[in-house]
This record gives sequence, structure tokens and C-alpha cells, in this order.
Amino acid sequence: MSYHPTDELIENVKALVQQVDEILIVDNGSGLEAKQLLDNLIKQHSKLNIVFLSENLGIAAALNIGVKKAKAAGHEWVITFDQDSQVTPFMIEAMLRVYETYPNKEKVASLSPRYMDVNSGEISGSHLRLPVNKTLPHAQAYEVLTSGNLIKSCVFDFVGYFDESLFIDYVDREFCWRCIHSSYSILQINDAILQHRIGFQKRCKFLWFHPSITNHSPLRRYYIARNAIYILKVYLIKRPLLVSIDLYKLLKVFIKVAIFENNKQIKIKAICLGLLDGFLGRMGKCKRTF
Repeated sequence: MSYHPTDELIENVKALVQQVDEILIVDNGSGLEAKQLLDNLIKQHSKLNIVFLSENLGIAAALNIGVKKAKAAGHEWVITFDQDSQVTPFMIEAMLRVYETYPNKEKVASLSPRYMDVNSGEISGSHLRLPVNKTLPHAQAYEVLTSGNLIKSCVFDFVGYFDESLFIDYVDREFCWRCIHSSYSILQINDAILQHRIGFQKRCKFLWFHPSITNHSPLRRYYIARNAIYILKVYLIKRPLLVSIDLYKLLKVFIKVAIFENNKQIKIKAICLGLLDGFLGRMGKCKRTF
């Protein structure tokens, strides 16, 4: 999925093209300048196809368009990416190699890499997974990022597609939790690394703590808050432990926003309105301005 892509996308496609059979970019209404960039890109790669949307329909809708086209083309696996993520050499091969040795393949929904932050160089895995057994090449995860998630095409027939009412944020988390609730497994492959950028991360200092902040926009803060409430309402009974962990993490994020981030007042207002709309069930594209 692309949204106002930059030249960075050119290098990311170049890194990916040797690892997959086909690349489909769904552009979410980025406009003429983006179309020119993508039109030039498609001339360079025979494996590349592009769908141009006339308006921003949200991440979930763009992902669903791509997944349905991949399924219609007969692809057994679909791997999803953000436009600012870049595969490392043999990443997808490493993921599939571990899958081939896994004893219970039919219950695997997806495979995910670990993530290298392009700013800090730090490598991290899923924040919600079972403890890593260093004798195994994988770990059981309960949620992974959209970017780099290698999903079996047939899984969508059983658990459904990405939830378009979320628009952006929590789309990956909700899909993972739906897979888990349907008794599927999500495997984090420890030797597979994806270069990825999360917001505009910055380390702060407070007493003896050095928290990391992402500096997301007020609109993103709205979606995060609203969709967290949606997740709470849907999964509190189904997955109370996951919801409790998520709410605890969300509280910590909001505290950091209030203490460390810029534009605190606007972001706090956006969070409060997001919480309100989440409780009232006002989903889809945000109609508020910040």
C-alpha cells in the first residue's frame, strides 16, 4: 500500500522484486505527483502492477484489494508491506524455510520477521509473543505488524479480510487476534529481518528512564484511541488477557504523549475524541479535523 510515496519506495521495490513472483502496489489516492513516480517505477519492473484509488480508502481497504487480486491470481501466500519497509536479502526464503520444518503447518496463519528500526538500528520482535526459545528458529506471536507479514491466502477464507471500519491503526492487531481466536498460529521467524520505520521515534530522558516516543500526528492519535476501544468491545470477553495488556500499553503511550510529545493539547483532545467515538461506535474514516 502506498500513500504519497517518496523515492524511498523505489529502493524498497528494488530490494523486494527478486524475492516474490509479483508485486502489487495499491495507491490510496495520493494524487498526480505520486502517479508519475509510480508510473516510472512500473516501467522498470515487469513483476510490478499498480492499482490507483481515486481517494484514500484506508489501509485495510487497500490491503483487501491487494489480497483479493493475489488470491484471484492463484498465489498461495500474500506478503503485505508498508511503503517505508525494506526486505533484507533472503528474508522471505528464511521465513518459508522455517515453515517447511514446522510440525503443524495447517494451523499456521502467517509468518513474520523481526524488525530493524532504520533510525536506531535496534532489532526487535513482536511485543506480544511467548518467550523466545533460543533452540527454536521461531516464536509464537499474538500480534505482528502489517509490514512483512506473510499470510496464507486460504486463511482469509476462514477468518475474513482486514476490518475496513478501522481505516488505519489496529488493522494488523485485530486481524492477528481474529486468527488466534480461530485457533491459528502466527510464527515470528527469528532470522528474518525487515528494515522498518515506526513513526518519528525519539529517545527522551526523565529521571533514570529513557522512554521512546513516536510523535504520531493528532489524527493518528485519534485513530489509535478510537480503535483501541473498538478492540476492547469486540475482544474483552473473547481475549481478556490480550485486551488488558493492550490497554496497559496504551495508557503508557498516552502518558508519554502528555509529558514528552509536541502539540500536547491537540493530541490529548484527539485522544479524548477518539475514545468518545470508539464508545459511540463511530467507525470508518475520521470526519473530525485537528
